[in-house]
Amino acid sequence: MFSKRTLDTGTAILIDVLLDENISGKVLDLGCGYGPVGLTLARFHPQLELTLADINEQAVRDAQHNATSLGYSTLRIVVSNGFEELAQKFDVIAFNPPIRAGKKAIYDLYQQTKQHLHSTGRLYIVIRKDKGALTHRAYLETLFSEVQLLRRDQGYHVLVAKH
Repeated sequence: MFSKRTLDTGTAILIDVLLDENISGKVLDLGCGYGPVGLTLARFHPQLELTLADINEQAVRDAQHNATSLGYSTLRIVVSNGFEELAQKFDVIAFNPPIRAGKKAIYDLYQQTKQHLHSTGRLYIVIRKDKGALTHRAYLETLFSEVQLLRRDQGYHVLVAKH
């Protein structure tokens, strides 16, 4: 599990951006880890229908424990390899891509996110410039009609992609 002892800078920046955005409806925290993105959104946007998903069973157990500790009993938290256990569509997908998984695996997930977003849905990602932010953006531009840089901070780029 990535950054299990402390909140990493990229995730903190992504959370900050998401809290500034006007998000509503069904939201997926893809690759949720122990749940910092989804649980923060639950705290500040209790009206959201949140799903947290991760391939790592321990991460999901940790996210479930954290949600229970915080009193968030309505969150859906699932073990899922990408979208295998997620048939529905979402209004927002938040994703801090696992760079170590490799570009092909991440690009496959980007393709899947497009299929799992409503027509007005948005994908938010955070990625370091030195880890390929510009090439990831160029790839997202082949999938989505609009890709915007929302914030550049400490070497991280937060992008939003829309249909």
